[in-house]
Amino acid sequence: MSLNSVLRWIIIFLLLILLTNEVKSENQVWYTPNIGSVDMLDLFNNPEQWASARSNIDVFKFYLGQVGSEGWSGIDNPAHTIGDNHLENFVYVQAFSLLEEWGIDIAVESFFSGPVISYDPIECSTSEYVFNLTLDGSINVIQNIQANGGTVRYLAMDEPIRQWYPLYHYIHTGQTDPRPCLVDSLGALADHVAAYILQMEEWFPEIPIGQIGLYPEVGIEQFMEWIIALEARDIFLPFLHIDVHGTRVDQYLSFGYDIDIVSDMLELKSFLEVHNVDFGIIFTDPYWSSQAWEEDIYTDSFYYERTMNWVNFVNDGNIEPDHSIFQSWIYPVYSTGYGPNEIPINLPEYDLSVYSHTRLINEATSIFVGVDPEASTDLPMNSVLHQNYPNPFNPSTTISFKISSRVLDQNLTRDYKDAKIEIYNLKGQKVKKLEIRNLKLGINEVVWNGKDDNNKSVSSGIYLYQLKAGNVFSETKKMMLLK
Repeated sequence: MSLNSVLRWIIIFLLLILLTNEVKSENQVWYTPNIGSVDMLDLFNNPEQWASARSNIDVFKFYLGQVGSEGWSGIDNPAHTIGDNHLENFVYVQAFSLLEEWGIDIAVESFFSGPVISYDPIECSTSEYVFNLTLDGSINVIQNIQANGGTVRYLAMDEPIRQWYPLYHYIHTGQTDPRPCLVDSLGALADHVAAYILQMEEWFPEIPIGQIGLYPEVGIEQFMEWIIALEARDIFLPFLHIDVHGTRVDQYLSFGYDIDIVSDMLELKSFLEVHNVDFGIIFTDPYWSSQAWEEDIYTDSFYYERTMNWVNFVNDGNIEPDHSIFQSWIYPVYSTGYGPNEIPINLPEYDLSVYSHTRLINEATSIFVGVDPEASTDLPMNSVLHQNYPNPFNPSTTISFKISSRVLDQNLTRDYKDAKIEIYNLKGQKVKKLEIRNLKLGINEVVWNGKDDNNKSVSSGIYLYQLKAGNVFSETKKMMLLK
């Protein structure tokens, strides 16, 4: 083997290491398709249609009603919310074993695992009936998955503390605190949840049990009190996923409540870090309830746009969650009633005319998850190469990067020849050199049109792009061209 061949293989090896490191970020990505998705089974029948998204996803979460049996399945529910997405079909398409094969962990979201608020807003249900009901359901779904080729790695308790009624209900009834169940019964709730988790740990000691919380119906201070109350009972949550209800935020603001989402999320994240609890944010349309009055325009593209707005809001606020959960529960209840629906459809990821959930994950992670957390702060010393957008792309994509004053000060002039982006294929062959004109402090952008240095269109596939700025900064990322 010639020296050139050896050097080429060394370059390929190093580039593949860089590529692998890009695939799984420190931010854990969760994916929960809509419970009634019309094409959820196609995720397992046509895995090639979401190859890029699969490389970004760490955890795939099912709803309890989808993987339950013996009365726990959604097909036994008169509302019939799950369509074809039930246990028998998942077993048929080998969903659980395929996820194992792809290296994606399995999670289950359990409805009302633990105490739930009764329809009397002052009372909380901590009855033995509710306890046994939720315990039996959780055991059932975990055993179903494990008996059919999968391993449940996480259980997420859906809002064990929450508030059924909107704020105006309490104002009209003369109540001053919008969370009487949580405030008045914190101890009883914590006892109930602690008992549930301890029972589950006896059955499945290897499965971490975290929780989902609804904000702002449960305030930041109450979340903190809740964590402390559980720890006093020797329960230490591995994660807390926050669902921000945008419509309710606006409603609370209209009634004079002081709500600052960014400040609240940063405060909660800081608190959870001290208590060793991973902080997650659910990325969905925060204003999903608007379908009640916007049913004529509430489409997959509408959902896509508003979810991406929420992603950008979180990213711009430098909140940086430990877990990013892409999840939909949009039911067309105001138009066609409960049942199978396409908001959002899951596949394919690469068709720019389809506003799919997997495409959303790709573009969202390009903006949010794909940025190195240590390099994405606003400190002037930092330089960073951003993920290209869109990604995957066809036929062109924009590559942006931030140059710090330190880079410009260290013998790097503003002449474009001192900074370049080179694009390589996975064989280590250089495809294109992009010249950067008028390099400036801060954000710079270049566009690649999918053509090589000979002005010929390149084929579909994964490419690596490397930024070199003088002798003081270099970074490489991956992108995907899909035709």
